[in-house]
Amino acid sequence: MCHDSSEGLDLSEGVSYDNLVDVISQGYAPSLRVAPGSATNSVLWNKVANTGTYGGTMPQGSSGLNADEAQLIETWINNGAMLGNSPEQVVEIFQINPIYPNPFNPSTTISWEQPVSENIHINIFNLKGELSDEFLFTKSQPGAYNFNWHPAGLPAGIYLFRISGETFTVTQRAVYLK
Repeated sequence: MCHDSSEGLDLSEGVSYDNLVDVISQGYAPSLRVAPGSATNSVLWNKVANTGTYGGTMPQGSSGLNADEAQLIETWINNGAMLGNSPEQVVEIFQINPIYPNPFNPSTTISWEQPVSENIHINIFNLKGELSDEFLFTKSQPGAYNFNWHPAGLPAGIYLFRISGETFTVTQRAVYLK
């Protein structure tokens, strides 16, 4: 076991892919354990490459991985940090999943898969057509994504979610309950 979960980066055998990728690290917020498409913004890569950005190196007590091993991890992250490369895991068309849970309180999840690198915009409107919240994911790499929305300070009601990229626009609705 490399670490126990109390250090915020558990790489022990059996740790799930979802627990490693796209999860805000304890003690490293707002940086991500692994930020798909950006090794330089990933705690894991910075530690194995011994950049000093996030303190100590990995493996613990070493000076980091050798250049070839660090390059392999950097390439994996910059290519989207995919779980594998089997044909069934390659995204061929843009797909957005239903917002879940819906109705929701205190948060809901928007998930999608994208086949190409593109800017993703999420705009959330109330039923009056007023913009309630917005988010931008710049040049998101191909792959699957989950985004949790916490409508802090907003009233309960129906919200419209417009998710758009350079090649698509999709709108869904969700009900926020208090």
